[in-house]
Amino acid sequence: MATQSNAHNGSHKLNVIFHGAFAFDTCTKPGHILALIPHMRHHVYRAGNWLAETELRGRTHTKEVTYELEGVDPGKGQFAPDRNLLVKPQKTGKPQSLPYATLVFPQPERITSLLRAGIPRSSFASPQDLVVNDDNQHISTVQVFTYDYPDENAVMLKADDGDGHYWQPAVVDGHINLHIFAAEDHYHKPSNAEEDFNLCAELIGGLDLRLQIQSLPTSGLLGGPPVPDGVDKREIETLALRTERMARLGRLVLQDDTLASLAWFGNDALDGDPEGCSGPVYVP
Repeated sequence: MATQSNAHNGSHKLNVIFHGAFAFDTCTKPGHILALIPHMRHHVYRAGNWLAETELRGRTHTKEVTYELEGVDPGKGQFAPDRNLLVKPQKTGKPQSLPYATLVFPQPERITSLLRAGIPRSSFASPQDLVVNDDNQHISTVQVFTYDYPDENAVMLKADDGDGHYWQPAVVDGHINLHIFAAEDHYHKPSNAEEDFNLCAELIGGLDLRLQIQSLPTSGLLGGPPVPDGVDKREIETLALRTERMARLGRLVLQDDTLASLAWFGNDALDGDPEGCSGPVYVP
């Protein structure tokens, strides 16, 4: 949690930036959105400030772990149907698997869905669970929840057991950015999109929908809405690509520390990543 007060002029905004595979549940807790994280091989689970995220503790064999964002004002933001895969199970049933962790968020002021991929409806098994009845479906691989916050010292990820996730919010020009990763930090095969999506789908009770294609080529940032205020385009990069970049940065610093800026190029993070992954949004 934050422990030091900072003075601001203008807006006080928190951006929560989700990278990777999450199932978003807008139905179970009114006025809130649950971000369900599936347990995935080769994936890491981290949360915190950009480049300083730390491991997010998950469930054990005997206990589930739930985190809740506190210290923000609720809003009325919604997932855009033309940028997200909205689902509504056509039957009742229990989830087929349990989440690695559940994160509970008040409904944000605004939801910005980035790095959109188009998917033919024919690429799904049990497409009757899809809400949007179009031949071309869409899914976004990065989500940003934006909130107002009155006091940065009250902003925290509180756990239902223990002190919660250690995170010292960093305020820059009145903005705090919280990054949450459920993604691999290196590429171990060409694409995990199908596996990751289907593990997300298993977290929603009664959902039969399953993805049957390997990759999700995305449109890039230039093909979508503007990045929210306070978020740098470099912060949108996937974790695996960022790992490669940090290795490049290290080599540049060892060679000549004046070359560090060459770790990024002008158009980096603007292009889509064909290895991106994501999950469905469960709506009423």
